[in-house]
Amino acid sequence: MPEIFHAAASFGQQEKKPLRFEADVFDCEIEGEIPDSLQGAYFRAGPDRQYPSLENDIVLNGDGQVSAFWFEDGRVRFRSRYVMTERLRREREAHRRLYGAYRNKYSDDPSVSNAPARDNTGNTYAFAHHGDLYALREDSRPHRIDPATLETLPIGDFGRLQSTAVTAHPKIDPVTGEWWSYGVFARGEPTTDASLHVFDRDGKLVREEWFQTPFPGLSHDWGVTREHIVFPIMPLTADDARLRRGGDYYEYDPDLSSAWGIMPRNGSTDDIRWFRIPNLVMGHVMNAFTEGNVVHVDTPFSPGNCFSFFQDKNGRSPTPAEGVTQISRISFDLSKPAEEAVTITPVEGALGDMPRIDDRFAMDKYRIGYFALRDFPNMGIGQLDWESGDLVFHALEGAAAQEPVFVPRSPDAPEGDGYVLAAVDRFAERRTDLLVLDGNDVSRPPIATVKLPFALPMAFHGCWMEGVKAGD
Repeated sequence: MPEIFHAAASFGQQEKKPLRFEADVFDCEIEGEIPDSLQGAYFRAGPDRQYPSLENDIVLNGDGQVSAFWFEDGRVRFRSRYVMTERLRREREAHRRLYGAYRNKYSDDPSVSNAPARDNTGNTYAFAHHGDLYALREDSRPHRIDPATLETLPIGDFGRLQSTAVTAHPKIDPVTGEWWSYGVFARGEPTTDASLHVFDRDGKLVREEWFQTPFPGLSHDWGVTREHIVFPIMPLTADDARLRRGGDYYEYDPDLSSAWGIMPRNGSTDDIRWFRIPNLVMGHVMNAFTEGNVVHVDTPFSPGNCFSFFQDKNGRSPTPAEGVTQISRISFDLSKPAEEAVTITPVEGALGDMPRIDDRFAMDKYRIGYFALRDFPNMGIGQLDWESGDLVFHALEGAAAQEPVFVPRSPDAPEGDGYVLAAVDRFAERRTDLLVLDGNDVSRPPIATVKLPFALPMAFHGCWMEGVKAGD
């Protein structure tokens, strides 16, 4: 008997049903005028399950879908395509669901047994490096995507990389062009095995070092500065025995403090110092930089479990208040003992997530950050000036913003001088707009609005590729 489609549990205690379609819009409707300097493509990646799931599925388990907005001479063309993974190919051949719960191979149909294929969905980050476009998910090797067509290409050559996990939040060094990466559960199972790895500006593996985390916890994003590396491990633990019993991949432990490992960038993983911070859960990093002996990590974090679809070890789901994230600066003074080293400075009014910056200033002291405002019912796009403390918002009514991405006006433009691209979900109209905002002040009316006649699935993270044009 055919299965029905269930809504998947999502962030903010929402539920979302998959949309299950690929689309082309050759000339998008535009309000306003696209700036002449926007010549390239904005890519996004997110989850959208094409076949029915188990009843208690979560949004993280969706098939990867990449979408593109190509900008050329004031026109915009749109396309969305599924990442054609081995997992999706097998289900299309079978015309039914074969893979079960999130990262739980024990819940799969008996006809499939390929563990690496089951989780390699490419549903988290559309990421560009050395001219290639990738669809990333943190527990797998990235899929390559053709930036002109969105066709899925063979998985890239990662040299002698041993880690099975390549983080969905890579850091590109704007000075050297290196791709900095890491992976937890790096041998494929939920253990404390972790790997630091670096690719040069041409994508060649130049470094891999292994280390152990204090416990097998969630680590979705991290920090890299000019002088240091920061590995955050959150108190949501993974356990194979729980998976065998049919439990969730992650379980929140309110009695466990988050762990933060910091090492010199030019040192060894043997040099990692671990710091503990209780009552803190984070998923994303805005930026990190070093000042003397102090390492700063700017991040939205919550006082409790912000991954609302995972229960705690007592079977309790988090309240909405426990999952509210506030952008804060966490400073680690490496000259002090661990129990005295940490200072946390919240930014009043900066409630939200999905933080981004002008990536030309990554790993260094910077001034401007952008984020999706999530202070319900106040929703929109936020802009924070770390030097002045100014906080401005582009307010939305009956809508919510996905991740904002910054595009500089020119390669040598001052920090923040450019455009912020943000997909906006219009709930009542059941469709999506792409806003083009002034990066100097997002509170101003949109420079342009690219209007789609349908809604897009949630996308987590994306990137801009300069000069890329749409193909056939």
